[in-house]
Amino acid sequence: MYHQSGNGISSQQRLYELQERLQNMSKKIPIKYQHKLGLESLSTLAHLLLDDTVYQIVVELTELQQMQEKILHQQRSQIVNRHKTEQNALLKTQQQEVISAKSQGKEHVAARLSILHKQQNAELTDKHKLEILNLDEKILKTLDQKVAEQQSTLEQVGVPCFFVTDDAIEIRLQIYILGFIVKLGNIKVPP
Repeated sequence: MYHQSGNGISSQQRLYELQERLQNMSKKIPIKYQHKLGLESLSTLAHLLLDDTVYQIVVELTELQQMQEKILHQQRSQIVNRHKTEQNALLKTQQQEVISAKSQGKEHVAARLSILHKQQNAELTDKHKLEILNLDEKILKTLDQKVAEQQSTLEQVGVPCFFVTDDAIEIRLQIYILGFIVKLGNIKVPP
């Protein structure tokens, strides 16, 4: 049974207001997503949003994702910086080898060093590309796993249209729903 709160707004009135706002927001998304969402899902979402539990879960999931992304970005930056350091060290060594050969009067050795240095540079570049490729794959897997965890969490608390999927259309719908939750969570509806 719904009751009047101290400011005169009943839970039923708050529910109607949430449903109306959700319906208005859903009208702004593409038709193919509107059809997938439906009035029943909007009603379920409105019921969930009567308190701020789902909003708080979304905020916490967002913070966890941002921390994970920051860590992954730092890891990638460290590897890119290490690659630059390795490349600079190789170039310095190569320059010293050429200077040394020339100072010893070994011009023919200095000429052959050019070919060897090009090969060394190509090998180091290939090694670095492979490392970055492997890291990027690891990052994508980590982010995909994070998305699956978020989908599962939101499914467990009953958020409509949430389930573990990698289907782009379903994920886009989930993103719209998250946007609704965040927008309505930022609007403080009086209790």
